[in-house]
Amino acid sequence: MRGSVAYQVQSVYEYVSEIGTSKHEQKSVARSNGAKTWHQIGKHLGVMSYSTGDAYRDVWRQVLKFAKEQFGIKDIEKLSGSHLKAFLLKKIDGGVAHATHAQYAAACEKLEVALNRLAQINKTEHVYEFSASIKEARSEASSLKRFEGSRAYVNPDSLVQSVDSDIFQLAAAIQRESGARISEANHINKEQLRGIRRDIYSGKEKGWIHVEGKGGKKREIAVSLTTYTRLQQILSNGRFEFDKDAYRNALEKAAELTGQSYEGSHGLRWSWAQERHAILQQHCLTYEQTLSRISQEMGHERGDITEHYLR
Repeated sequence: MRGSVAYQVQSVYEYVSEIGTSKHEQKSVARSNGAKTWHQIGKHLGVMSYSTGDAYRDVWRQVLKFAKEQFGIKDIEKLSGSHLKAFLLKKIDGGVAHATHAQYAAACEKLEVALNRLAQINKTEHVYEFSASIKEARSEASSLKRFEGSRAYVNPDSLVQSVDSDIFQLAAAIQRESGARISEANHINKEQLRGIRRDIYSGKEKGWIHVEGKGGKKREIAVSLTTYTRLQQILSNGRFEFDKDAYRNALEKAAELTGQSYEGSHGLRWSWAQERHAILQQHCLTYEQTLSRISQEMGHERGDITEHYLR
């Protein structure tokens, strides 16, 4: 395949982009085609959320740039398992966190799916088998540091107030007040607004926004009336969107200004989860009930994922 790295990655991505489709239905189809294990099912699934698609394409671009620099590979269709293994091992040498390495590996596995679909549709007779190489790299990653602490900001409100730029400050406020992921706070349109109603636990009137998270999981998030009004004003003239890298830079500067450790945009999600936990417990919910509720509000499928945020 010819073209720039960005062009090639986008072209291949089109073969696995299934935004808006049901993950449950895709799993059922995979099982009907003989897939039994989760690994087998994964090879039948495409990408069903914008945030996952963005993350995977970013990794694929890194892979192809690495292959070009280290092996002279300029064509994404000429990638092999050994190239991906070398890329993943380099990330280990660079001291990447265990969770981040797992995300890189998942993106590489989905690249195998995309390339095999491309080969099948275009009848190139090429078969891509990256799994064994990725598995070998994963075994090397077992020694990587696993994060066990908390990423919640000490003073999240001060951080938000110190963010430069009204757009970035509004994005930070949305994440701070709702626990939304950065991808869920971005690209909001007026059709997503769900009006104002009372939060049954805090008792406060809040503005509600419909979002679609990982795996196409849909839910509503709640923000303060002030933030909701600011968002309405912007949406009257179009969509609310921002550059994620520039936004993260603004957060990092705000953290420095307020004397806090920079925990990324996800730190605001951690802060929200811990405060939400305290509010729910004040209403005499058991730990299990609180964990279940927060999992739903964060868009998590498993409670053990949410527990990390409550440390």
